[in-house]
Amino acid sequence: MADVGIELIDAGVLAARGNALSPASPGIALLAEEEVIVGRAAAAQARLKPVYVADRFWSDLSTDPMPRAAASAHSHADLAYAHLGQLWGEVAEPGDEALFAVPGNIRGQSLGLLAGIARTAGIGVRGWVDAAVAACVSLSSSRETVLYVDIGLHEAVLTMLEGDLALRRSRVDLAPRVGLKSLYAAWGQLIAEALVRRTRFDPLHQAATEQQLFDRLPGLLATLANAEEVDVEVQASAGVFGVTLQREQFAFVAESWYSQLLDLVHAGRRAGTTATIALSSRAALLPGFAARCARIAGADVVLLAEGAAARGALQHAASIASGGSPAQVVELPRAVPVARPSRPQAQRGEVPTHVLYAGRAQAILSEPLYIGLEPTGTRTLALSGAPPGVSRRHCCLVREGDAVLVRDSSRYGTFVNGERVTDSARLAAGDRLRLGTPGVELDLVMVG
Repeated sequence: MADVGIELIDAGVLAARGNALSPASPGIALLAEEEVIVGRAAAAQARLKPVYVADRFWSDLSTDPMPRAAASAHSHADLAYAHLGQLWGEVAEPGDEALFAVPGNIRGQSLGLLAGIARTAGIGVRGWVDAAVAACVSLSSSRETVLYVDIGLHEAVLTMLEGDLALRRSRVDLAPRVGLKSLYAAWGQLIAEALVRRTRFDPLHQAATEQQLFDRLPGLLATLANAEEVDVEVQASAGVFGVTLQREQFAFVAESWYSQLLDLVHAGRRAGTTATIALSSRAALLPGFAARCARIAGADVVLLAEGAAARGALQHAASIASGGSPAQVVELPRAVPVARPSRPQAQRGEVPTHVLYAGRAQAILSEPLYIGLEPTGTRTLALSGAPPGVSRRHCCLVREGDAVLVRDSSRYGTFVNGERVTDSARLAAGDRLRLGTPGVELDLVMVG
């Protein structure tokens, strides 16, 4: 008899038992007429039989009847039962009990329903823990604030964790349109268009080659984690067709999704504070995204291993065990407590003296500095070649006494560390300005 840690994320449910980690099982089902196929087997046919696919049964968990039902599944709860039961049958032994690591977007009624599904599937539940807490509690970070970023099939979750002796969940934010399903579709289109340009072959024209392409996408992303380019090959009846793509091409296509994720990160980090950004194994594979996070002032980035939440649940089983109650543990003692440094009353660099753009610094004075595509005024900073969303006269920076202010006059917004400015906002050295979406970024610095 042993404990089994289950990391419940629809992009790939994982189970850890001892030192073993199961392959990720995506939350995908095929509603065939005679049977329901779930997990990896369903994903391997999803492009061949798209009309039969159901992939929201974890994100929209309920007992409501589905528009399309199968012989053994009439609701999302039935599909979750089939998926969880299959996983448990693959990894567990008689007498084992489960410790669930659950993302912050599953709570309340959904958590209670999940408990009922587990009992019906014959799974003994020892307890429930927030997945972000379980994944990050063993980090040896010197920072009290940890921002955990994870991405599922349909939405991304940012969980703010805080504490020096114990790590506790303090906030959960969602990016409901940022999911691997939409990103994979964009990257699949990128590859298809590149193949058409180079070889005249379109892998999306036939279901078999489309399935082959999407089956290979996770491996391509893993390659790009350590390489600047990747070779993509698709085998068809007419031969093998290939193309080489750069990591930056994948990142460029994903820019609008990345901007939404970075907005969550900036919003989760209080102005002027430092934080550790912990990327789940799924978020870590987004090409170029970790590098974008690393450019955030006052933040360091940690890439978590696959199954970090499942393994973390096992390591803290004694603290998590709740006798099957669906109450979720949202705080655990840190493996390495954070030492609180003594801080001076006044910190240098609080008031910025310059704004930095494209490697050039421009002084912030009592006379306003107008910024935009074609700003007018005595002192201006023109953002030539800026993307859509930046106004002609977007905002201005001005020093008033001991403070530096930004005043917004744009249609699409000015953001300070990810938070939109209403009329005006006070700035500090180390802050980052973003003009528009995806926009242009400028840094506030202190010189001399």
